[in-house]
Amino acid sequence: MVVRLIDAPWSIIRSMSKRNLVEAIKLSDGRVIAAEVVVTAPPLIDKVSNVEIAAGFGADVIILNFYDVRKKVIEGLPPEINSIKKLRDFIGRPVGLNLEPVKPDRAKMLGYTEGRLASVENAEIAVNDGADFIIITANPMAGVTFRDIIKAVKEISDAVGDRVVLLAGKMHLAGIYGEQLSKEIIEELAKSGADGIIIPAPGTVPGITTDIARKFVEQAHNTDLLVMSCIGTSQEGADAETIKRIALMSKMSGADIHHIGDSGYRPGVAMPENIIALGVTIRGKRHTYRRIAQSIYR
Repeated sequence: MVVRLIDAPWSIIRSMSKRNLVEAIKLSDGRVIAAEVVVTAPPLIDKVSNVEIAAGFGADVIILNFYDVRKKVIEGLPPEINSIKKLRDFIGRPVGLNLEPVKPDRAKMLGYTEGRLASVENAEIAVNDGADFIIITANPMAGVTFRDIIKAVKEISDAVGDRVVLLAGKMHLAGIYGEQLSKEIIEELAKSGADGIIIPAPGTVPGITTDIARKFVEQAHNTDLLVMSCIGTSQEGADAETIKRIALMSKMSGADIHHIGDSGYRPGVAMPENIIALGVTIRGKRHTYRRIAQSIYR
């Protein structure tokens, strides 16, 4: 199957294998939009979930943050949508989720539930439940190092790496001040079984310029890894002009997927108008409006 994710209707996307999905992202020429949603947060607007808002405003991919793979609760959805399989068909989008290699003492202190941790068992539950992506990463203050991430990627890749797209890395410091991504870490993530890395978008983390992001992307592409450039420092709640500026810098870096985080006025979902601003800047109105308007029954 040769198809671009940005063109494909849900009837094609829903049956894609991992290999087909990765290829469809690559063929989209750096125009895929991913939106992250905090599943435990109340909906921004009554009678519609934050997941539906993110999909409805043009995201090609939805990423679930704070999702417990054992409890499977997403605020605002009808009770019958109780699995990722059902969620995918409900919104007509590929769905990913974050799993975090947080150490037990820190997880307890921060209130992490067991189903959010980056274990092989949780990854298997997520894949069996229909997840298209697993992102091995960490939320703020989690105290997770790149070594923790590499170890988790290796274990999870060995177990389910043939069935799910594995992305790994940090979109901010994750509680470890001063730790930097490097060529060596990128190479180790590739060897550990990652299909792609996540990096901070230029202008979102102190010191991350377009040139630095471009260097990371080139190193990742040289090892055949995808790159997701992330707005993960609450700038998803900034004005649309800021989003557009970050988007162009992210595009210039060469990233394959452009991510917008989950914090608008409060944690939950980005400002809806900023999801559209990111989409239009990255891929124009044609592809953005198609994704917004296209029926999931096509």
